[in-house]
Amino acid sequence: YVETLQESGFKIDNPNAAWSDPKAQAVQEVIDRDINPAVASHGGHVVLLDVKDDVVYVEMHGGCQGCGMASVTLRQGIETRILESVPGIRQVIDATNHAGGANPYYASETTGRSALE
Repeated sequence: YVETLQESGFKIDNPNAAWSDPKAQAVQEVIDRDINPAVASHGGHVVLLDVKDDVVYVEMHGGCQGCGMASVTLRQGIETRILESVPGIRQVIDATNHAGGANPYYASETTGRSALE
Protein backbone atom coordinates (compact mmCIF):
# COMPACT_ATOMS: atom_id res chain seq x y z
CA TYR A 1 0.00 0.00 0.00
CA VAL A 2 1.34 3.44 -1.00
CA GLU A 3 0.33 6.78 0.47
CA THR A 4 2.20 9.78 -1.00
CA LEU A 5 1.30 13.13 -2.55
CA GLN A 6 1.27 11.56 -6.05
CA GLU A 7 -0.03 8.07 -5.24
CA SER A 8 -2.54 6.49 -2.96
CA GLY A 9 -3.55 2.84 -2.95
CA PHE A 10 -2.10 -0.53 -3.76
CA LYS A 11 0.96 -0.59 -5.99
CA ILE A 12 2.18 -3.72 -7.72
CA ASP A 13 5.74 -3.82 -9.01
CA ASN A 14 6.17 -6.69 -11.44
CA PRO A 15 9.84 -7.71 -11.54
CA ASN A 16 9.29 -9.40 -14.91
CA ALA A 17 9.66 -6.86 -17.70
CA ALA A 18 6.91 -6.93 -20.32
CA TRP A 19 9.45 -6.20 -23.06
CA SER A 20 12.84 -7.82 -23.63
CA ASP A 21 14.08 -4.97 -25.87
CA PRO A 22 15.57 -2.14 -23.75
CA LYS A 23 14.09 0.57 -26.00
CA ALA A 24 10.62 -0.99 -25.76
CA GLN A 25 11.03 -1.19 -21.97
CA ALA A 26 11.99 2.48 -21.85
CA VAL A 27 9.04 3.49 -24.05
CA GLN A 28 6.66 1.43 -21.89
CA GLU A 29 7.97 3.23 -18.79
CA VAL A 30 7.27 6.63 -20.40
CA ILE A 31 3.77 5.52 -21.38
CA ASP A 32 3.05 4.22 -17.88
CA ARG A 33 4.62 7.12 -15.99
CA ASP A 34 3.81 10.17 -18.15
CA ILE A 35 1.40 9.50 -21.00
CA ASN A 36 -1.36 7.32 -19.55
CA PRO A 37 -1.85 9.44 -16.43
CA ALA A 38 -2.25 12.50 -18.70
CA VAL A 39 -4.76 10.96 -21.13
CA ALA A 40 -6.66 9.21 -18.32
CA SER A 41 -8.25 12.55 -17.43
CA HIS A 42 -10.10 12.27 -20.76
CA GLY A 43 -10.96 8.60 -20.30
CA GLY A 44 -8.20 7.36 -22.57
CA HIS A 45 -5.15 5.16 -22.45
CA VAL A 46 -2.31 4.29 -24.80
CA VAL A 47 -0.95 0.79 -25.46
CA LEU A 48 2.51 0.07 -26.81
CA LEU A 49 2.18 -2.44 -29.65
CA ASP A 50 5.81 -2.73 -30.75
CA VAL A 51 9.14 -1.02 -31.33
CA LYS A 52 10.78 -1.94 -34.66
CA ASP A 53 13.75 -0.22 -36.30
CA ASP A 54 13.55 2.68 -33.81
CA VAL A 55 9.87 3.28 -34.67
CA VAL A 56 7.25 3.04 -31.92
CA TYR A 57 3.78 1.68 -32.74
CA VAL A 58 0.99 2.65 -30.34
CA GLU A 59 -2.74 2.20 -30.16
CA MET A 60 -5.14 4.59 -28.44
CA HIS A 61 -8.12 3.34 -26.44
CA GLY A 62 -11.03 4.74 -24.48
CA GLY A 63 -11.60 8.46 -24.94
CA CYS A 64 -8.56 8.73 -27.25
CA GLN A 65 -9.76 6.03 -29.64
CA GLY A 66 -12.15 8.17 -31.65
CA CYS A 67 -11.25 11.64 -30.47
CA GLY A 68 -11.02 14.39 -33.07
CA MET A 69 -7.86 15.64 -31.36
CA ALA A 70 -6.09 12.26 -31.39
CA SER A 71 -3.55 13.32 -34.03
CA VAL A 72 -2.65 16.41 -31.98
CA THR A 73 -2.31 14.30 -28.84
CA LEU A 74 -0.08 11.90 -30.75
CA ARG A 75 2.25 14.48 -32.31
CA GLN A 76 2.40 17.15 -29.59
CA GLY A 77 2.04 14.92 -26.56
CA ILE A 78 2.86 11.25 -27.01
CA GLU A 79 5.52 11.49 -29.72
CA THR A 80 7.19 14.54 -28.20
CA ARG A 81 7.45 12.91 -24.77
CA ILE A 82 8.78 9.60 -26.13
CA LEU A 83 11.37 11.29 -28.38
CA GLU A 84 12.57 13.43 -25.45
CA SER A 85 12.79 10.49 -23.08
CA VAL A 86 14.08 7.57 -25.15
CA PRO A 87 17.29 8.13 -27.14
CA GLY A 88 17.32 6.52 -30.57
CA ILE A 89 13.58 6.54 -31.20
CA ARG A 90 12.91 8.42 -34.43
CA GLN A 91 9.14 8.18 -34.94
CA VAL A 92 5.85 7.23 -33.29
CA ILE A 93 3.09 5.72 -35.43
CA ASP A 94 -0.55 5.57 -34.39
CA ALA A 95 -1.98 2.17 -35.35
CA THR A 96 -5.44 2.94 -33.94
CA ASN A 97 -8.63 2.40 -35.93
CA HIS A 98 -10.18 5.72 -34.87
CA ALA A 99 -13.42 5.15 -36.79
CA GLY A 100 -14.03 1.75 -35.24
CA GLY A 101 -14.83 0.68 -31.74
CA ALA A 102 -18.00 0.65 -29.73
CA ASN A 103 -18.27 4.42 -29.23
CA PRO A 104 -15.79 6.68 -30.99
CA TYR A 105 -16.31 10.33 -30.09
CA TYR A 106 -16.01 11.62 -33.64
CA ALA A 107 -16.41 9.92 -36.99
CA SER A 108 -13.74 10.60 -39.57
CA GLU A 109 -14.74 13.36 -42.01
CA THR A 110 -13.49 12.73 -45.55
CA THR A 111 -15.29 15.55 -47.40
CA GLY A 112 -13.08 18.30 -46.02
CA ARG A 113 -16.10 20.09 -44.54
CA SER A 114 -16.48 21.04 -40.94
CA ALA A 115 -18.35 18.56 -38.75
CA LEU A 116 -20.32 21.55 -37.44
CA GLU A 117 -21.86 22.44 -40.82
